Order: sequence, then structure tokens, then C-alpha cells
Amino acid sequence: MATRKPRAQLSFRNRRKLSLAVTAFALAIVFVIMKIQEGRLAHASFFTGFTVLATILLLVLLGVRRRLPVLPLGSASTWTQVHLYLGIFAFGVYAMHVPVLVAGGIFECGLSIVFLLVSGSGFYGIYASRTLPRRLTAVEGQHRFDQVGWSRNQIATTAQELLDGLHESSGMRVLSSFYSHYLNPFFDARPSLAYVLVPTGVRRRRLLSGLKELDRYLEDDSRQAAGRFAALVRRRDDLDYQFALQLRLRLWVVIHSLFSVALLAGAIVHAVIAWNHAG
Repeated sequence: MATRKPRAQLSFRNRRKLSLAVTAFALAIVFVIMKIQEGRLAHASFFTGFTVLATILLLVLLGVRRRLPVLPLGSASTWTQVHLYLGIFAFGVYAMHVPVLVAGGIFECGLSIVFLLVSGSGFYGIYASRTLPRRLTAVEGQHRFDQVGWSRNQIATTAQELLDGLHESSGMRVLSSFYSHYLNPFFDARPSLAYVLVPTGVRRRRLLSGLKELDRYLEDDSRQAAGRFAALVRRRDDLDYQFALQLRLRLWVVIHSLFSVALLAGAIVHAVIAWNHAG
């Protein structure tokens, strides 16, 4: 017997299908109007170009609206969906407007590249908004981005206090040596650029494996201390993982916004030049 799918999931799929259908219908209308103008020997590129310009302007305004949640103009999620499908519409009209995706000429080529960068970052935003929140919540503990530095210092301080509280013994000396060579650099340093770009569990597994290998040299007390160090390693790695994902989201917002503003300014200049050139 087939299981029933949740209504929320069905509703989301229906909304997505409807939104895609409306976007495709709007693109079909633009295509038909463009072909009619071409048949009448009119400037069809003016129609598609100004349509793209108007859409870019609306997208920038929608981006501003999404960052002002206090305004009573509907939910942010609704405006995000409008922004998404309007972006798809803009890319489709742009493909009709240009003979090739990257135009010739210095200014036109640069403008095309900026448009493609905005589009690419927008499509990445779709992927990030669907995957990164789930990856963030999958990690134990939630950390605010502006408190990551404080949390790192707290973990490093806890590890140092744990080391200072160790009693002198052969096992403790082995554990102290491992701390000095491997754990202290891990707790005191910020995550590397490579880790921020591609966060993996390599550091975590290497340190935990090293602590596990020390087990045969440790007594009961030092084994308990090693277990607490292992817990701090997991906690610090989870913190760095969340920092990398949150930083990725923040950088995406900044880069996408800057390129969008640059694209709008360049599109306005392009429209003015094209209008004056056509007389």
C-alpha cells in the first residue's frame, strides 16, 4: 500500500510547479513579442534589453526588501521565492537578448560577465539555501557567528586548564607532549583557508586517532583526561564547521549584492548608450 506524502511536501511541489509554469509562460510571451517585432523589422533588442533592465531593477529592490523584514509586505520566504523565479526569468530574457552569452567589445563583454556572475551566484544561493541550513543544524550545538571567536577562546582556555591540572606521571608526560605538539596548535589557531573553503573531518579524525593511540601509555587518570581532550576536539571542530558554513552564506550575500548593484549600474549605462546610438 502506497504511503501518503505529507501535505506540506505536496504543497511545496505544487507551488514549485506552478511557479515554473508561470515563469515559462512569461518567457514564452516575451519570445512571441520579440518574434513579432523582428517580423515588423522593429528593434526587438530594445524590447528584450529594457525587459532585462526592468527585471534587474526589480530584483535589486526585492533584495533590499528581503533585508527589511520589519516592513509589513509579506513574509521573507515569499519574497525569496519571487526573487528566485524572477531571476530565472531575467536569465531567459537575457539569452533572447544577446546573440552569444558573452558579448563582444570591452564594455559589453564585461557587462555579460557580470551578468553571468550574478546569475551563477544566484543559482549557488538556491543550492546553499537548500543545503547549508540542514548541515548547520546537523552539528551538535548552535553558535552565533559573532561569538565564534569567544567560543574558540573558551575551548582553548578549558584545554589549557585541563593540562595544568594533570599530575606528574609517565602517562601524563606522554599526554602533555601530545598536547604541546598537536592539540595546542589546534586549539589556539584559527581554521585554515583550505578548511574554510572545504570543511572536512580530516583534522578531527587525525587528532582523535592520535589520542586513541596514546591509550596504551596512559593510566586511568590520564585516560580520563585524554577523553576530555577528545571531547574538546569534537567541540572545537563542530564550531569551526559551523563558522565555515555561516561565513560562506555571509560572503555569498555580500558578493551577490555587490555584483547585482554593479550589474544594474552597467545595464543602465548600456541602455543609455544603445538608445542614443539608435537615435
